Amino acid sequence: MADRYIYPEPLIEEIISKNDIVDTISRYVKIDRKGKDYFGLCPFHKEKTPSFSVVPAKQIYYCFGCNKGGNVINFIKDIENLDYAEAVRLLAERANINIPQKNSYVDEATLKKEKRTYEMNSIAARFFFDCLKSKENPEPLHYLINRKIEKDTIVSFGIGYAPNDWTKLTEFLKKKGFSEAEIIEAGLGSKSKNGTIDKFRNRIMFPIIDIRNRVIGFGGRALDDKDVKYMNSPETCVYKKSKSLFSMNFAKNSREDYVIIVEGYMDCISLHQAGFTNTIASLGTALTDNQAKLIKRIFGQAVIAYDNDSAGQNASLRGLDMLANMGCVVKVLILPKEDKHGRSIKDPDDFIKYKGKDEFKQAIKKSLMLVEYKAQLLRSSCDLNTSEGQIAFLKGVASAIGQVESPVERDVYIKNISARFNTSYDALLKEVQNRTKDDSDTQYNQIKAKPVTKIASSLRDRYTEKKLDKIFYSILVLLCNNPGFKDEIRKELIEAGMTHNDFSKELLEEILNKYDSMESPDEAKISAMLDDEQRSVFIKEAAEYHTISDPNKALSDYITRYRHDIIVNNNIVLSKALVSEGVTEEEKEKLKDELRRNTALLGKYKISG
Repeated sequence: MADRYIYPEPLIEEIISKNDIVDTISRYVKIDRKGKDYFGLCPFHKEKTPSFSVVPAKQIYYCFGCNKGGNVINFIKDIENLDYAEAVRLLAERANINIPQKNSYVDEATLKKEKRTYEMNSIAARFFFDCLKSKENPEPLHYLINRKIEKDTIVSFGIGYAPNDWTKLTEFLKKKGFSEAEIIEAGLGSKSKNGTIDKFRNRIMFPIIDIRNRVIGFGGRALDDKDVKYMNSPETCVYKKSKSLFSMNFAKNSREDYVIIVEGYMDCISLHQAGFTNTIASLGTALTDNQAKLIKRIFGQAVIAYDNDSAGQNASLRGLDMLANMGCVVKVLILPKEDKHGRSIKDPDDFIKYKGKDEFKQAIKKSLMLVEYKAQLLRSSCDLNTSEGQIAFLKGVASAIGQVESPVERDVYIKNISARFNTSYDALLKEVQNRTKDDSDTQYNQIKAKPVTKIASSLRDRYTEKKLDKIFYSILVLLCNNPGFKDEIRKELIEAGMTHNDFSKELLEEILNKYDSMESPDEAKISAMLDDEQRSVFIKEAAEYHTISDPNKALSDYITRYRHDIIVNNNIVLSKALVSEGVTEEEKEKLKDELRRNTALLGKYKISG
């Protein structure tokens, strides 16, 4: 289903019209005007020569280097690493457009509570930040300086201090118009026999910010060793621990294609300060399903760098399995036990302080893949000098390798692990084969038992031709810039039954109907009707429209090529169907008749080149 169906089309069009694409993109990219259009360095890939273009007349953008393009919603979706619905809501907020919630059962009271909580959290974050700067108590700032946290980093992360006072934040928030009940529900206050008191006291405060840059909660690090070391906000209407990842609001803007996952606030902040801006913290040891999904959506690759203890190692394993099962490429960074001076390294923060960022870069490169990490853990728990230990090790490693789908990857792991741990390649191979044989046989039998596909279904394969998409979207671009072409396009494609799949037919009919209703669907509006792959092709053609000197000739050429290629593609599928198993003689005669008709039709279309 295309993204446009999440919200009503008139709403999407209003959001696009009220968020000028030049103004929006200028918030993120330096673009300079050249003629009618704007150009700059693409924010989606590394380049030295500007290939990123913005076309204000069409309200679209396109990069000639990486082929990313679309309207203002698509840009926000990609630059902010949001899903489509989140991008729509963000732009609606910027334009002060009221937007309906996808869940019609969310009442006004709930929405108001969420809005008030976000506002309260933002005010509290500023309160904590100001308290940290206060000269009344220099200890919190000295603590951060001693931890090697720089002032710019403090500002970037909004690090603050909760005063060692029972009611200072509560009284401050009450003066801002919040009730005690609201303060408690937001997780910033607690009930006591003497009334409402502050939840966080005498703690370094870390605001937890979501990917839409809203403060949703806090983490507090105690300055008094007698208190619990770390305290997080309780679950509220806006903060769900299982869905939150500290610093994802920064990491999502990193140009790296992988994310570094650590356990705690200080590890994460220390790595960011060292230049590893693709770092997030899971705020605990075990990744949840929702956190894994968010990581997979934004990055697709992850390096887990948890603490040097058994809890961290076990959490790494759980996180790796969860991410791997979602199709994420995952590795584990093994921290050294100590530096060359014998100083203990407990976590990534220690690593950066004692060994530096260059050593950390090398450690990332040496990170272990899932199977390798599991093998190392097994090796530490199995005595390979005994028969019992060898058997346990081989079976454990075989089980891990057996979960890998690719036969090539399995073979690489078998070779590497058998050589590294001095075990028999043949024995490990046989054990893996025994564990994968049953699954393979089942899959083979399912494939073998699959009924012969009917010819009608087989013919639908023709619609996968990507070159037909390209020509089709070239015709749409011509239509956007020359609405007078609508009658000819309707006659040559819709009435003649010459579109290459159901989606293209329905899309073209919808666009033509809009023109009949005196609407003018431009490239920005049409791109909202397409998925990412379709949009990329369409926007590329739109960005190159200026190279067409004779639109009438171009339309004639495109329609001729489009109809010709549809028939050629049909013939390829028909020819394959003729030699397929299970086709009766009667069906073969029908296929041959269609082939003859198609071949005769091709004589009408003279294609050069």
